Amino acid sequence: MMSAAEENYRRGTSLHEAGDFAGALVAFDASLRAAPHVAAVHYGRGTALAMLRRLEEAVQAYARCVEIEPGHVAALYNQATALALLQRWHDALAALDGIVAKFPAMADAWNNRAGVLQALGRTEEALDSAMRVLQLRPSDPRALYNAGLMLLLLKRFDESEQVLARALEINPGNGDILGSLAAAALRACDWETIERLLPRIFSAVQDGSAAVPPLTLLALSDDPWLQRRCAELATGRSLANTELGGGVVTPIAERAYRHEKIRIGYLSSDFRDHPVAAQVVGLLERHDRARFEVVGLSTGRGDDSAVHRRIVKACDRFFDIGHIGSREAADLIHKAEIDILVDLNGQTMGWRPAILKYRPAPVIATYLGYAGTTGADFVDYIIGDAHVTPFELGPAMTEKIVQLPRSFWPSDTILPEPEVVSRAELGLPADAFVFCCFNSHHKIRPQMYDVWARLLRSVPGSVLWLRDGTPAMNERFRGEAAARGIDAHRIHFASRMESLARHLGRQAQADLFLDTNPYNAHATASDALWAGLPVLTLRGKSFVSRVSAGFLANAGLEELVASTVGEYEDIALSLARDQDRMSDIRRRLASARRTLFDMDRFVGDIEAAYLEMQARAQRGERPAAFRVGGA
Repeated sequence: MMSAAEENYRRGTSLHEAGDFAGALVAFDASLRAAPHVAAVHYGRGTALAMLRRLEEAVQAYARCVEIEPGHVAALYNQATALALLQRWHDALAALDGIVAKFPAMADAWNNRAGVLQALGRTEEALDSAMRVLQLRPSDPRALYNAGLMLLLLKRFDESEQVLARALEINPGNGDILGSLAAAALRACDWETIERLLPRIFSAVQDGSAAVPPLTLLALSDDPWLQRRCAELATGRSLANTELGGGVVTPIAERAYRHEKIRIGYLSSDFRDHPVAAQVVGLLERHDRARFEVVGLSTGRGDDSAVHRRIVKACDRFFDIGHIGSREAADLIHKAEIDILVDLNGQTMGWRPAILKYRPAPVIATYLGYAGTTGADFVDYIIGDAHVTPFELGPAMTEKIVQLPRSFWPSDTILPEPEVVSRAELGLPADAFVFCCFNSHHKIRPQMYDVWARLLRSVPGSVLWLRDGTPAMNERFRGEAAARGIDAHRIHFASRMESLARHLGRQAQADLFLDTNPYNAHATASDALWAGLPVLTLRGKSFVSRVSAGFLANAGLEELVASTVGEYEDIALSLARDQDRMSDIRRRLASARRTLFDMDRFVGDIEAAYLEMQARAQRGERPAAFRVGGA
């Protein structure tokens, strides 16, 4: 006759197979009351808890199974998976290290180990793990996909594209592979592949079949509605890969606090040698400590850079929460009673939307790191200005727009003055008109390169000065110039400078910065203007394509903002032929520079925005769009 423990175990297994995980859990618990030391029942209980997204309990159930039966490989693997879903990366890595040591032929464990190492920022090791999978399963599209992602993160763009193209060939219907291949081809400046993939990419975003990285889409489309759709898909995918599973979550912090000082929590994975850190550090240092308390919340890897040390010093409190799970991080933020949580990532590498989904603060805003909507309905506000986020963009954003009265862009208060550098040192012709673009190469699209080539043809002896890339990338740009009838020797490349002051100084040796579209220069345009280099931009329809236009409007140089490609080309050509006008623009830019980068005024603007957010929350009002100093 079957014992009660065995009967309940079999019933639990049947219920689990039928999809009744809650019923299965009840049965497994009944079995364990009768026979508490059966590994299989603890394992079954763990799987039921995992399916119910009770992952912390699942981890404990698997641990009990392994305690009873140390070689239970499925329990070990599922425990590691649950830890990864909890974003307890260090614990997950320790578990996976144990698995691959005991079972070196277990490809899935190597594959998950690659993902965990990548989340920890240990990308070289992650690639090694991905390659171990390919040794075991050379034609596995998932393993090829992960290896391609690691190569992409390591900026080995051509290799990444080759591996991902192979993966897509094996599994042509996989939208994740398609999206990552697009990212690799874009970064490799493989315009032919990108143009071929574009119809599939746009269609896949619209129908939800592909996880195209939102940052990639920003460089491919100026359609704010398509950007929103892409961001929503990415947010949903990210949450599905956590303990939340994309389900409904009860907010942790439901009511506004009434502190003597408003506590602003800045959440970022980039408090290190990174453009976001460089832009935001001056704001953290200059907050009015009579009215605000500044709390740093780091979800990324720290470093020993000067900017990291400045950020830590600028914060009244600083927490490193990159090594803990999303719920634990949210609890920490809640216990700190943060009034306004400011996400500095948005849809960039290292974003942790699961933390925000728990709503650990009464008000959540996104700012600076990503020039577009997060696609997250649990983020209240997006901070911009009238140029980058006009209220007409509101329907294409999941957040409510907050407009600062001037520029949304902060600057470092101790930017160095440009150092004097000569054209001879830079290898530039002394008398040529120098068009330049120091934007990341993935922002340069063939339609804009067509315009630049026509400008070179129309301005005899002129040159185009770009950022230095890999030898293969530089040859692509030279080849694209030759294909447009331009001598490849007229394309020059600027290698990395040993100091920011020298980099700024060399920009002053160019005549006109040609901005990209749809992905504008942001920090690069800010640097160019600080160096005294005029920027010509094409204003688009979305946040990402309007940033430079905002800089120029605030500098009183709106004549450098074009509305069409034709107008952009006409302005550039007329400027190249009129040195007196160029001299006047440079003089006006030099006069406007200090006003454009006035951090005291900027800090007052963003603090006024925070005060209004807090006041509305304390009155119990739902988030609504507003302009600082206006309606």
